[in-house]
Amino acid sequence: MIQQLRTLGALLLVSASPLAAEVLEEIVVTASSVSDGYYDMPAITLKRKADFLVQEIRFVNDSRSPDLRKQEIMGSIGAFLKAASRSKGIELSYGEGFLLPIDLSDDSLQLINDRNRVDTNYVDVYVKSSVTGARSVKAQISLLRGFIAEQKLVGRTEIEPRGDVGLSIVGPEQYRYEILRQITEENRRIREIVGADCAITVGGLEGRVSWERTSIDELTLYIPYGTEIKCGE
Repeated sequence: MIQQLRTLGALLLVSASPLAAEVLEEIVVTASSVSDGYYDMPAITLKRKADFLVQEIRFVNDSRSPDLRKQEIMGSIGAFLKAASRSKGIELSYGEGFLLPIDLSDDSLQLINDRNRVDTNYVDVYVKSSVTGARSVKAQISLLRGFIAEQKLVGRTEIEPRGDVGLSIVGPEQYRYEILRQITEENRRIREIVGADCAITVGGLEGRVSWERTSIDELTLYIPYGTEIKCGE
């Protein structure tokens, strides 16, 4: 008997930095519909609540002067940062696939030219609300959206929401060995069932931790491994 579990390609972006760097990266999970791909996942998975609910927003400004556009956008982001510091559980980040805290003095936070509008620049950032059991998910989403709506903007700056509320999780690789322990236990139990005459081969354990959004505030983590069982040879 040969059982081969299909691997599932990662749908999301992740930094290539190794866990050995001892930096827990925060990855952002797009706000696509909840996955129905359970049958494509390996047998062993690990469910975890997300660390943050995340709303991507775009700061857009069409003031005539490039310097004024930058001043007004950065001033608006700065106002958000000050408000977030006064609001428990609200943070701002930016990045492509994995998130970093916003630092207005950081040159990597660049204004982007809008190709569809003349004399217009924008910056995309993420506003995050920490996931906590103290409030329902619905209440936390309402809090996040309310925070964004009530902020005052500078000059001609406007806000455009980018998609629906997504999730982020800090350091998914920290769960690797917990998943591996569960895989090891699963294979021990399989051996008890099929007997010592059957050979069990597991491949793919060297792969990185992958994930799927499987509920409104929950992720399913897994290593895309495959198991082969050969008996009577």
